Amino acid sequence: MPAGRLIVIEGPDGVGRTSLIRHLRGALESEGRTVTSVRLRGSAGMRGPLRDLQRRGDIAERALFLLYVADLALLAREEIAPALAAGRIVLADRYTLTPVVRAEARGIDGAWAADVLAFLPEPDLTLVLEADARVRLGRMLTRRRFLTPRESGLGATFRRDAQAMLMRYQRKLDLLFHARVDDLRVKSVDAGKAGPEVLEAALEAVRGAVAKPWGGGAA
Repeated sequence: MPAGRLIVIEGPDGVGRTSLIRHLRGALESEGRTVTSVRLRGSAGMRGPLRDLQRRGDIAERALFLLYVADLALLAREEIAPALAAGRIVLADRYTLTPVVRAEARGIDGAWAADVLAFLPEPDLTLVLEADARVRLGRMLTRRRFLTPRESGLGATFRRDAQAMLMRYQRKLDLLFHARVDDLRVKSVDAGKAGPEVLEAALEAVRGAVAKPWGGGAA
């Protein structure tokens, strides 16, 4: 049975990851491919605790990061590995890059964080969706009335002006995500474009990754 492919969609909040994954899945399934969708903070054992802790600002950053590691370990064992072994395409709404970038934005050594997560299956392709911070924040605030303490940058930046703190933190995330783009297995997609254009760019990259001879890190 052919090995599957692990395709990860990354990027800060407000870039349209979830919507893109839904459209990607539909397009791939219409081509006859079998697809499994997973998401960070999606394991059965960690989903509830992480949702609650994410809304609080009183947990140590390293402790929160390690809880995300536990979440990804469970997700890899219970959903990702079986799907890959069955030859399915796994579309992940965030994976290892988001916890690493968030940790680094809040003062944790990014290299250390990446090393901790190195035991997980390596993606065949990571697409980093990128859009201007003001555009992203507009989308976020359209969907809901408030941001969590961590989304606002509380504890990560030190500005009396709440709006300046928010923008500084979100732009810091943008820079850290962009720094991971290598144009090989980590590619950038301009999420500021119209939805059909974003989908077409993502589909082109995914089709290329799926078509490559197996031998990547998703074994």
